Amino acid sequence: MLDDILRVSQDGQRVYLSAGNVEHTNGQPIEKKQIKDWLVSNQVDGFFCFDDTIESALTKLNASPDDAESEDFIIAERRDATIEARIADDKMTAYLIVNGACGGRGLKADDILSTLRDANIVRGIKKPTLQKLLSASGKLKPGEYLDVPVAFGRQPIAGEDAHLVYLIEDPTERVRRPKQREDGTVDMRDLGEMVMVKQGQPLAKLIPETSGYEGFTVTGSVLSTSSGQPMTLTAHPGSEFSNKDPNILVATMAGIPRLQKDGVAVDDALSLDAVDVGTGHVNFEGSVVIKGDVEVGMKVTASGTVTVGGVVESATITAGADIIVQNGIIGRQVAADSDINCTLIAEGNIVAKFAQYATLCANQNLELTLHAMHCKTHVGQSIIITDATKRKGTLAGGQHEVGEKVQAVIIGASAGAHTYIHCFPRLPILKRELVNLNKSWEEKSAQLDKIQAAEKKLDAVPEEKRDAAMVERISSTREHLSTELSEIEATVEETDAAIESGYKAASIIATKSLLNRVHCTIGEDKHVIHSEHGPSHLFYDNAAIELKPYQANG
Repeated sequence: MLDDILRVSQDGQRVYLSAGNVEHTNGQPIEKKQIKDWLVSNQVDGFFCFDDTIESALTKLNASPDDAESEDFIIAERRDATIEARIADDKMTAYLIVNGACGGRGLKADDILSTLRDANIVRGIKKPTLQKLLSASGKLKPGEYLDVPVAFGRQPIAGEDAHLVYLIEDPTERVRRPKQREDGTVDMRDLGEMVMVKQGQPLAKLIPETSGYEGFTVTGSVLSTSSGQPMTLTAHPGSEFSNKDPNILVATMAGIPRLQKDGVAVDDALSLDAVDVGTGHVNFEGSVVIKGDVEVGMKVTASGTVTVGGVVESATITAGADIIVQNGIIGRQVAADSDINCTLIAEGNIVAKFAQYATLCANQNLELTLHAMHCKTHVGQSIIITDATKRKGTLAGGQHEVGEKVQAVIIGASAGAHTYIHCFPRLPILKRELVNLNKSWEEKSAQLDKIQAAEKKLDAVPEEKRDAAMVERISSTREHLSTELSEIEATVEETDAAIESGYKAASIIATKSLLNRVHCTIGEDKHVIHSEHGPSHLFYDNAAIELKPYQANG
């Protein structure tokens, strides 16, 4: 009988199987299933079974003669539920691993708490998860386990930088957003009223930087954060700080707003219906608003922004800020040498719908929505030619010098016109500066060597025989030369950085088509387009201009 070879220990914690020197079931081999059935019938089937041990014991039992020496095998034992903690390598997540009870005591709340405490898991603990884990552990069958994340660290959140929120419309945006009719279509000729502000009108609000939030690990270590960068709100001419809120600027006068990086200026505005032979040339200290056209041969000069509601035709406009033309800029060649009789010069941006046969000089950006045809441009930062749909925008013909980037939907002309684009034209100037700086450094360094040699000779002279005035002159000269050399070295580093950043920023992008006869120069390197390409991106890399397909998200 199985009762002759199987027994439960007196303390009820283990099950033994005796092999050897025991008679069993008429000499028939005993199978593992019989052992399992016995465990069920004796209500110890919930114990943890050592299956490999049962196999070994049965092998010996069934093979041994009856007089073989008896050996007891522990084939099952009562086990309480167990729990252990596991912490991820980055200490941002902690897990509890629960093994179900095998005939023993189930998991208790104190077991969970003590395991967390022993593993030093002290922050980010999810108490509802612990309660669910305790409940679920009681339903585990013998041999089943749970591996549950119960605590989570928090990554630090950096503070946001201070930034400016403009409370008025940007006048330059109106060119890009024509007025919508009631039927949903737009009227390209009607761009709405000119942007004006009233005295006392809020202009901009400073949103201060935030301090951010510290992070932590599940073991309680603090992960430091960084505060956002502060920003100074500046009251430019025509604006002042609000009495109610020092972070808000208000207008001190009625006029044309001019958005700045750190505030808003308001210019006194001269409003004219048109500029023609009837008004004569215009020269105004402030901003000029021209509701209609600037006609052939007229000149407009303003210290602020010049806004034109119509077209500029073969005229000259000079602005201390932006030039905004609601419609087009139209000029024409006046001689065989390709001189152009329409010139716009802006310290800020030039924004218009289109331009043709015009000289356009902008210290910042040139932004057109339709096209630039056969123009000469000198732009400090970028030329952008595209409409709101990004389907129209052509740069064709002409000569264009731009500090950083040229981007248009189509670059080049399908006919025989050549288009010349030069990005980063300052490179030769920066290189000459480097040559001059290195030459100056060598000269100063040679002078310093002579001074240091003179100092050594003086050091060899007994102190009482030295010329005090000479010692002072030499010492002062040495310090002056050392300072000059340090300044030259710093300037060399700045110039090297300017060259590197200039190359990095320089690019020519055609978002749809790059056509034939486009002559591209970046710095001093040239690349001529001899065939039509699709979306294209030209940039400087590995000492040459690279041409690769353009991807809008790249």
